Amino acid sequence: MITNIYLLICAGIFIYIQFINVGDKIEAAFRLGAFYPPQIRDKKEYWRFITCHFIHYDFLHFFMNAYALYQLGHFFEDYLGAFGYIYLIVISMIFSSLLCYSASEISERYDNTMTVGASGVVYGFFGAIIALGLFVGGPFAVLLKDFMMIIVINIVYTFVNPIISKTGHLGGLFGGIFGIVILLFFKVI
Repeated sequence: MITNIYLLICAGIFIYIQFINVGDKIEAAFRLGAFYPPQIRDKKEYWRFITCHFIHYDFLHFFMNAYALYQLGHFFEDYLGAFGYIYLIVISMIFSSLLCYSASEISERYDNTMTVGASGVVYGFFGAIIALGLFVGGPFAVLLKDFMMIIVINIVYTFVNPIISKTGHLGGLFGGIFGIVILLFFKVI
């Protein structure tokens, strides 16, 4: 249910940007809440830490994220329950955005970069698979083994594609690992 709601929101925003919006697609993404460090720092628009994870303006980007969210999201929603699943999504979003913001404070290159997409959450799911495989084992070790090549390919692709937010992806990955470790520590799962 939560996965479907997340996907519907992403799809609605994508449809708006592609077919209803009459202006520039990138400007529409910016207006709707894309992550842009100067807006956060200067205008205190902290909501962009979350809203950027619902916005896509490129079809392939939307399709790949939606497919991964659908496949992995339903698994984690069933396994973690509503509270744990929402927590995993939000912690992945926050870590993804925080790493983007931290990089913007260090380098001007990252300061003038607009970031959108649910990839931080997808990478959070990858991080959750890694944490479960390493710290819980059993069937999760098998799941990690099955997904390891997909995770490695995605990380390599992150570093070779110049238009991908490396900090957004890695932040989400670390967020997923951290989120699962916290849930395990407090024996929520």
